[in-house]
Amino acid sequence: MKKPALRLGIGGPVGSGKTALVKTLCAELRERFDIAVITNDIYTREDAEFLLRHEVLDQSRILGVGLPGLAMASAQHETQYSRLFRS
Repeated sequence: MKKPALRLGIGGPVGSGKTALVKTLCAELRERFDIAVITNDIYTREDAEFLLRHEVLDQSRILGVGLPGLAMASAQHETQYSRLFRS
């Protein structure tokens, strides 16, 4: 039986270390688990670009979304999410 994907949300105020935590988690777990990251920022792709610069995962496994919430994602973004989390 195939296990469903675990989706983990990390929240907190600006500058609290959310992206640094994601960077560390990816570096520690990427060899043991199939990981993808979706960053969500209303204004910029800064978090996704940080993770890409640090090469924590392959570029195809990091998606920066500039929407206020995943629940409001367009059909195009929904397709991208599915691509990231398919087995």
